[in-house]
Amino acid sequence: MQTKTYLAPTKLEALLKIREEHGADAVILSERTVQKGKLFGKKPMVEIVVGIKGGEPEPNPASKVEPKGIDEYDPTQTRLRKLEREMQEIRALVQTLHAYFTNGTLPSDNDAHALEMPRIAAAVDEHPLLRPLLEAGVEQEIAQELLRRVPRIPQNAALDTLKRLLAAKIPTGGALPRESRHRQVAVLVGPTGVGKTTTIAKLAAIHALDYHRKVALLSLDTYRIGAIQQLRTYAELMQLPLHVATTAEEVQEGLELFSDYDLVLVDTIGRGQRDEAHLQEMRQALLPVKGIVYLTLSATADTATLLDAAQRFAIFEPDAIILTKLDEAARLGNCVNLALRAEQPLAYFTNGQRVPEDITIADAQIITCRVLSAVLQCHAKHPRLESSVFQV
Repeated sequence: MQTKTYLAPTKLEALLKIREEHGADAVILSERTVQKGKLFGKKPMVEIVVGIKGGEPEPNPASKVEPKGIDEYDPTQTRLRKLEREMQEIRALVQTLHAYFTNGTLPSDNDAHALEMPRIAAAVDEHPLLRPLLEAGVEQEIAQELLRRVPRIPQNAALDTLKRLLAAKIPTGGALPRESRHRQVAVLVGPTGVGKTTTIAKLAAIHALDYHRKVALLSLDTYRIGAIQQLRTYAELMQLPLHVATTAEEVQEGLELFSDYDLVLVDTIGRGQRDEAHLQEMRQALLPVKGIVYLTLSATADTATLLDAAQRFAIFEPDAIILTKLDEAARLGNCVNLALRAEQPLAYFTNGQRVPEDITIADAQIITCRVLSAVLQCHAKHPRLESSVFQV
């Protein structure tokens, strides 16, 4: 350690000079008041002897701790220095966040100036978007998991990141292709009142009228006579054949009758999801069917009802999910919960009664934007959020 002596009229001036040259590396070894000058012109001076580590000052002393004692004599300068350090930390944080969310990378661990990735939401329960997500219907566990990777500020960046993460997590797929070399059979199962018959009609119209495929209808819905009549009306309007079955033998008969068709759409009995006896009966009747099974659920149901239905209709081994009545749902956080907890992807959405207009192949952005719209409404008391979250 080298030593150096500083003289100044006041202790403050001496300390400022020491800080300017050595930052926090100077260790005060001694301090005294001495008389300097000619015999009749001597003035008291402050003499401070410091030890200097390594003999060379650090290139960036602003990031060091201030020399002990400076606060007492110059609090304004000390606060300014503290603000400088905080600005440097914020600038480094922004640069790290930008690199992470743009490229998915962090500075190299070997880089002398590399920063450790900040814990963006270390106390995720306090994230400003948590409460809006919960009010949009998203379960707390799912919301917290999403927000672990969402920055708190600025708000528009937080929403854009949330949009990207949420859309990436919602699985989609399983829609019927426009054409196939072999006959396709699609069965719709689900609780009563979710709109299976209308959805069957929409799919039939698209594939028969738009894709010019040979489509036939098969119904197991003998429990509600009105529903049979409804499907029969659709079949007559589109000039499609309809076969009504009540047993596995009659189902097999219908499949053989439509052996040369491109697509056979099967409507099933609308039963309460807790009517296990009738669910087993319907499962037995569908044993001859070898095709894709769509679990059809209403977006107006709450999360518990959706998950319960998914569990009880699992006996049909569904391949994908159709969500109906999106136009009637006040919020879609329940659909996010279903999508992230169910084992099947989302295949179709329906959003009205028009046939065939009100059906679309499932797109995660549709649910994501609806959820974020609810988040923004809940968050409206805060400054306006300028974001591209609604661009699907």
